[in-house]
Amino acid sequence: MKQTAWPILRIVIACGMTLLLLQFGCAGRKISTRLMPTPLALTLGLPHPGGDFIESCQCGEEPTPVFVISGRNVEDASRKLNPFGTERQRIPTLGIAYLRVGAGLSSEELLAETTSEKRRKRAKVVFEKFELSKVPLEADPWRVKDNIVRYDQNPWVQAVKAQMERSNNRNMTIFVHGYNAEFIDNTLLAGEIFHYMGRKGVMLSFEWPSESRLLGYIQDKGNAAYSTRQFRAVISNVAKECNVDSITIIAHSAGAPIVVNALREIRMLEFDLPADQVQAKYRVGRVVLAAPDMDVMAFTNAVHDRFHELTSGVAVYASQKDRALGVSEKLYGNSRLGRAVGKLEMFEKEVLLSVPKIEFVDASVAEKEFKNVLGHNYFHRDPWVSSDIGSFILGRSPAQRGLEKSQNDEVFWGFPSDYPDRLRQRIATGFN
Repeated sequence: MKQTAWPILRIVIACGMTLLLLQFGCAGRKISTRLMPTPLALTLGLPHPGGDFIESCQCGEEPTPVFVISGRNVEDASRKLNPFGTERQRIPTLGIAYLRVGAGLSSEELLAETTSEKRRKRAKVVFEKFELSKVPLEADPWRVKDNIVRYDQNPWVQAVKAQMERSNNRNMTIFVHGYNAEFIDNTLLAGEIFHYMGRKGVMLSFEWPSESRLLGYIQDKGNAAYSTRQFRAVISNVAKECNVDSITIIAHSAGAPIVVNALREIRMLEFDLPADQVQAKYRVGRVVLAAPDMDVMAFTNAVHDRFHELTSGVAVYASQKDRALGVSEKLYGNSRLGRAVGKLEMFEKEVLLSVPKIEFVDASVAEKEFKNVLGHNYFHRDPWVSSDIGSFILGRSPAQRGLEKSQNDEVFWGFPSDYPDRLRQRIATGFN
């Protein structure tokens, strides 16, 4: 074989490995799932972001709504579960999915399942139905920099407001999925996260168009880039349209650059507004970037462009043991943000350390403890990491959460080997 053929062969092999690993890391086909492992802090008695679990577990016989904004095309509106295809749609579609959490269990049994440290749960989350909004968006959804409310009478908007009133909470959590992710899977995961937040406020799943297949990685990355503008429209409008007090964003893998770049674009469009005013206008609170499949230097550029000024705080979770992103690095030839521990250049460290509002968490030790095969889905499969994410959303600092500076990289905070004991002590002292 000629020497010039080796680089092409390496790319082909790396591409195949990436697709294979990410296939198992991000996708599946099901209409129900077992409840994810309980975040560690909740098994130790820490209140979750929504308050009292007893009340939320009494809702087991009631369907749990997950609101959906989808950039996927509507392939068959008559389908009761998944009407979407894999193509792009210019104007996003609105809908509501209804899930059943803990079906067949009493409220006491669901409470025990929710707070138990056992990893394999009896409680299931079942996708029951999905309802497309019969009233489409008509006005240009890309407008920004105005305070005009255009959709006050839209039934979907009214349903969002009604959900906030029922739960006496005006927070919206937006989940942004990763590569090769199927609509039902994404919705189930959003429902699991919402359950552990006490089903308070509103859960919204942003469905950007994924090919949902093994060989769709390149197409998905292109779709993610395309979807940035649609997500920018969501952030530009949802707070004022739905009268939301605060927005929490949780983005995974290939969904992370959608969020970062959308916030970056809004900040650049609003270049004349001071940081406190731009945050007050869009009401974005805490932003979680879990295993972000994003170029490190692209993220550094977004920091230069002050994307973080729209938020009250950003947490980046990375792991040296993320094998999916490890192969992705071979394909792209550069470092991925979700695997950047110990790989940052000096100028990158200087930039990232200069912004206290952004914190970086090394999940490598946590992944070693729980031995996830691919190390890519730890944000909801690993009780240590999911616990820390919850505490971050509640506004606690890394030190308060029991983390310590990583030995691998001075930019990152890490999980000490005695993390459970440290967290137990923090809880006992009220995080003082």
